[in-house]
Amino acid sequence: MKGLLIAAAASVTLVAQVDTQALPRMVATERAFAAATEQIGVRDGFLTFFGDDAVSLDPGATGAAAKVSRAKDGLVTLAPAKLPVLARLMWEPFTGQMSDDGTLGWLTGPYVVLNQLSKEIDRKGAYFSVWKRQADGTYRVWLDEGITLPNVWTGASEFRAAPAPDAGTAGAQGEALDDAERAVAAGGEAWVARLAASIRLHRDGVMPMEGRDLVRDWASAAWTSMKYTPLRFERAASGDLGVTLGGYDGTSTRGPQHGTWVRVWHRDVTNRWRIVFETSKQTK
Repeated sequence: MKGLLIAAAASVTLVAQVDTQALPRMVATERAFAAATEQIGVRDGFLTFFGDDAVSLDPGATGAAAKVSRAKDGLVTLAPAKLPVLARLMWEPFTGQMSDDGTLGWLTGPYVVLNQLSKEIDRKGAYFSVWKRQADGTYRVWLDEGITLPNVWTGASEFRAAPAPDAGTAGAQGEALDDAERAVAAGGEAWVARLAASIRLHRDGVMPMEGRDLVRDWASAAWTSMKYTPLRFERAASGDLGVTLGGYDGTSTRGPQHGTWVRVWHRDVTNRWRIVFETSKQTK
């Protein structure tokens, strides 16, 4: 009986640690970030909402030569925007997830750069941001990545939480994130086996893709070989959500390619890591 009471108490404690309001707070902060940047420009908007530990994924001559640096070091070198801002960067969160404990989350959605003089869109794309909860309870950006799109991403005006991953069989139960990442280092079927059914894939110059079958078909047509080099791992304290980033060296139908990538891992109900989001862009 005593053992049952202890187990029940532990279960109650675990449930109490789930922060159900963390995702709405993160989304609200993203919208405040977008509104501020539209008015005061990229430099000051990003410096305001980026955390002091925010990182930047910097490409190299090869994917293996990519590096991670402090994001604010680059931002402070930018010239402040002349006000009013003529080229306005605007974005809106469309989907994302939060760890159970509310310490780490991600968001993605469309962005445009609107020329205020011509009223035309100068650039269009999809952004991706990783947010971390600070000591004071607020959220700040830890990583910001974006890709360009051939068309404006429409139909993304109402936010919806990304679904939890379906149960998979690849990998061991309770495996470390590092081990899961190493298992997909060569891409191919090992990578496909880790994709959640609801996987969202963003690739520079291509409209966003959603769903394992679509992503698998695109990747098999685009790549003949792949090598991912992980550079950084970030995990939620609750252990259910992780973000990895690095460089890639691959061979496409057009020849060798190098670039950078970020992927989000989420544990499924069997305690296995599944890829729920990935974004990448070619640099050479």
